[in-house]
Amino acid sequence: MAKRKKGLENSLTQWAYQNKKAGSKMTDIMKSLEEVQKLLGEKKKEK
Repeated sequence: MAKRKKGLENSLTQWAYQNKKAGSKMTDIMKSLEEVQKLLGEKKKEK
């Protein structure tokens, strides 16, 4: 499970970096990351 979590963190970090590089604001990126974390939390609760 730790491996999956690390892979997800790496993917999100790369995604955030690419968006930042493309000119997105960091606040928008953080809001998006929060939304992803909420969705992941909801999926986890459903199981």
